Amino acid sequence: MVDRITRRSEQIADHPFSGRKVPEYEADDVRELIETPYRIIYRIKSDQIDVLAVVHGSRLLPDDF
Repeated sequence: MVDRITRRSEQIADHPFSGRKVPEYEADDVRELIETPYRIIYRIKSDQIDVLAVVHGSRLLPDDF
């Protein structure tokens, strides 16, 4: 599973806007990719991309990051 999540997260470096906006947040720069059953949540900055969390899809997200 770790290898699958790592491979999936490499997509972020090449195509940061390929992930969808996270529905729980109203921020254009916070996005997610799904690697079932996990959500890879990340923030796009001008000079870097920060992975904020890898969360099981059945878990609730915190109110903010």
